[in-house]
Amino acid sequence: MDSPATPPMLDHVPGEEIHTEDKQAIRQLYKQARFMPSHLSTLYNVGESTINRVLRYDQTTRNRPTRTGRPHLLNDAQVNWIIEWLSETYRQRTLNWVKLHDELELKCSTRTLVCRLKQRGYFRCVACQKPYLTADQVHARFLWAIAHIFWHLEWRKVLWSDEVTFLVGGRTVKERVTRKRGEKTCPTCIQHQFHRGHTTPVNAWGAIGYGYKSPLLFIQGSGKSGAFKQTDYLAQILEPHLEGFIDDFATITHSLSPVAEPLFMEDGNSAHGHKTTRNCCAKWRTAHGIILMPHPSTSPDMNPIEKCWRWIKQRLHRRQHQPTNEEEMQAAVTEEWDAIPQEWINSLIDKQEHWVHVLMERFGWATPN
Repeated sequence: MDSPATPPMLDHVPGEEIHTEDKQAIRQLYKQARFMPSHLSTLYNVGESTINRVLRYDQTTRNRPTRTGRPHLLNDAQVNWIIEWLSETYRQRTLNWVKLHDELELKCSTRTLVCRLKQRGYFRCVACQKPYLTADQVHARFLWAIAHIFWHLEWRKVLWSDEVTFLVGGRTVKERVTRKRGEKTCPTCIQHQFHRGHTTPVNAWGAIGYGYKSPLLFIQGSGKSGAFKQTDYLAQILEPHLEGFIDDFATITHSLSPVAEPLFMEDGNSAHGHKTTRNCCAKWRTAHGIILMPHPSTSPDMNPIEKCWRWIKQRLHRRQHQPTNEEEMQAAVTEEWDAIPQEWINSLIDKQEHWVHVLMERFGWATPN
């Protein structure tokens, strides 16, 4: 049996409930140390009748085998039905608490609805933004994951490239959805991203690899509304810079064991010229022996450089002074790009194997990456 508890030194405040630990100490001191109720009342600064009432308890804490009080205005069955209903579509997920209450015509208050759903772990969260995927794209992503499921150190020989657009004074509206923990990438919780026109874009291009980060290049499109064309990609990226970047990266891949030739990764942007072999970009790559790594379309979650863009945008968002023109935006973006740690980039490359397994488990659908 446990030894008697030591009486607390603090005096009991009259009118307040005695703590459970103190009740246990009173019972132990009475039964084991043979303290008299009068002595215990002096130690705890309470009346002797209070001490006797504590000693008469069958247990230290009272049990409530059945719940007392009014029943819930929303019982468990109703809450289950509400959760099932709001999980059906993305539109129903985006309804705020008031609109959800009104659409379901609930007899309880909105506050009751909020409390009952929060008890189940459902809160209003910013929607996860992912590109819209067609059935063919999902199938292609799944096949790509199968083809690379056994890659390990092979990811270190890939030079990942991508373009990004930063908006001067731009703003992205982020929806909120009702979900619980673990439902971030549920199909009805994803806010799909579609291409839309912007007024003052600042376009940049960069490349990363294991132990390597290229300089950041700012590019200009000559197409309609500033669209980036194949001739722009050839003139601004491929011809003046790409061979030098790949040669620099090759010094790293040649030090791997076994020695590997670098692979160059481009996404499915039409400016890259992947649909045919007769366009100017494809002819240039063939003539200069550039080895491309196949990559599924609409798969930014499988390109680690996307997290670098996310890093930059988050750092820009936290700046007290926001860029107000293109020159300030270019300077700020370049500063944040140079500040990205190479060790962090290396960890992204090494974690690529994990995300391929996640893509396999999700049968090609969007991953949390």
